[in-house]
Amino acid sequence: MPVHSREKKENNHDEMEVDYGENEGSSSEEEETESSSVSEEGDSSEMDDEDCERRRMECLDEMSNLEKQFTDLKDQLYKERLSQVDAKLQEVIAGKAPEYLEPLAALQENMQIRTKVAGIYRELCLESVKNKYECEIQASRQHCEVVPTISH
Repeated sequence: MPVHSREKKENNHDEMEVDYGENEGSSSEEEETESSSVSEEGDSSEMDDEDCERRRMECLDEMSNLEKQFTDLKDQLYKERLSQVDAKLQEVIAGKAPEYLEPLAALQENMQIRTKVAGIYRELCLESVKNKYECEIQASRQHCEVVPTISH
């Protein structure tokens, strides 16, 4: 990668010369840049290694910086969500949360209906037991009245 960047720098240098209108001596300057490139090729492996190591260190620093930012943002998001959950919990405890009040109202309505039905059922059961009791009493009276007349 550094080789490409060096070539780009050289290309930019050539373009700058064209932009400034120094076309007259461009052929000799091109030869100088080519000869300097050839002489740098011997040093290029050292420069490439140094550039690669420097670039690698920059990338590692950038990566650790990004990881730290990510961790900080993750912690901040966790704290924000935790505070939102705590706020909702306080609303529920205070009885002000709509997510709590709507189901609670439905449950209370169901409870009232079931309580009424259970009350009516209880009254009917009591009435039935009273009727059975009265039937038994009436049956025993009739039985008592009938039995003495048969034995005389």
